[in-house]
Amino acid sequence: MSARTRAEKFAASVTLRQLRYFIAVAETGKITGAATMVGISPSVITEAIANLEALAGAKLFDRLTRGLELTYEGHGFLAHARRILSAVEGAGMAVIRSDSETEGTMTLAVTITVMGYFLAPLVARFQRMFPNIEVRIVEVERPAIEAGLLAGDYDVALMLSSNLSDRKHFLSHTLVNSLRRLWLPADHPLLHRDVVTLKDVAMLPYIQLLIDDAESSTASYWRRHNLKPNITIRTESVEGIRSLIANGQGVTILSDMMYRPWSLEGDRIEVREVAATIPSLTTGIVWPRSAQLSVGAQTFINFCRTDSEVMRMQSHRTMPPPAA
Repeated sequence: MSARTRAEKFAASVTLRQLRYFIAVAETGKITGAATMVGISPSVITEAIANLEALAGAKLFDRLTRGLELTYEGHGFLAHARRILSAVEGAGMAVIRSDSETEGTMTLAVTITVMGYFLAPLVARFQRMFPNIEVRIVEVERPAIEAGLLAGDYDVALMLSSNLSDRKHFLSHTLVNSLRRLWLPADHPLLHRDVVTLKDVAMLPYIQLLIDDAESSTASYWRRHNLKPNITIRTESVEGIRSLIANGQGVTILSDMMYRPWSLEGDRIEVREVAATIPSLTTGIVWPRSAQLSVGAQTFINFCRTDSEVMRMQSHRTMPPPAA
């Protein structure tokens, strides 16, 4: 079979889903990490990668004891896969753009974490595409968002949808699943361990974030492992946590959405995966199940559904690399 024929066969058979899964594995370096990121089972990821390699007739990953690493061919394919998904996203946006003259208003409720780490780029893209829809943004805590959506005070919420307490009254659409990992100062002894367990973390001073239900969600997965973190500091400041960790005052487990490799003082912060079942942090749009949505709210929901692939790709690009 000629190279051209093989290429034509590949183009006719490959799916966008396989490309998404490939990108997720390439960025996380783990089958389990990729599965958590895209919200499916690891076996589906494994099968998709195997099928993709069979179609390509090339090995895309080297299988190592601590994860997967792109081969030379895999690196080249990654660039093409990203461009393909970007082109598909552009086509979707072109369809939405025909409604750019739509007029209306919308009250968007957001939680503090979403306001700080997620909101601005999404709303900016929406307003460029729909300049005649006025977006009123209100920052409130999760319980007030749920009550306000049901009372009609807010049209739509952008929030940590994994924290929803009363799901039967709401509909939601996930934009990003963000892994939770262990944050450590540079040169911490755990960085040199092949495997880090939650029991290892329990022996260290732990800095607990308080905003956006962080303390209750932390307690829930520690409880499932019959362990407790050694909490020495509680704070609402993520920047404060970064500085404290970088200066050796403790460790924490937080999502990749909040991760930055440097503190405000310029000190390095490292990350490691923990060998435990720790739920990912899900960010999404939420709206009342029984409400009659306004034109502005419905337009925003439709936009987010189309835009979510770009958000996933951006999330992969800003994730910390897997530990060496």
